[in-house]
Amino acid sequence: MPHLRTVKKVHAAVLRLALRAGPTALTMEGIAAEAGVGKQTLYRNWPSVTAIVFDALAHDSAPPPEGPADTSVTSALSAAVEEISTEPRRSLLRSLAASIQTDDAVAQEFQERLLAPQLAQMRELVRGEGARDPVRVTEMLLAPIFYRWFMQLPQFDDAELSEHVRAVMAFDRQRD
Repeated sequence: MPHLRTVKKVHAAVLRLALRAGPTALTMEGIAAEAGVGKQTLYRNWPSVTAIVFDALAHDSAPPPEGPADTSVTSALSAAVEEISTEPRRSLLRSLAASIQTDDAVAQEFQERLLAPQLAQMRELVRGEGARDPVRVTEMLLAPIFYRWFMQLPQFDDAELSEHVRAVMAFDRQRD
């Protein structure tokens, strides 16, 4: 693996280039030029542009090492909405979503490197707030957020998001 400084430069370059010119501008040549590294450095350490994008997104959205101890479900969901709705992540994730539909390897990498860690974090948060079935509650909380994102509909505002969390948690408590 390359030096941490090189990784940081490459990740920052991906995000800058995607913000400035969109995901279609991401090529090995373009990323190398933007990062100020040689193409060989990229090819030696990442098999594809998609792998670099995954690295940049996974690093950028990684939970803090100390964990989400004082984070509420509502604030975590609010941060997730912000994350998927703000450029360049919005465009990069949309591009990956399109690839997921036709490329099983991209789908698996997305699930393992981006989705699974975030689902695990959310399950821990809802478990901490008393959810009886953290897996189901997590799915019920996230499904309308991703539906709205996928369909390019307006996202929840703060009041709607709080009410959504309250309603899902109440539903979970009522189940036998």
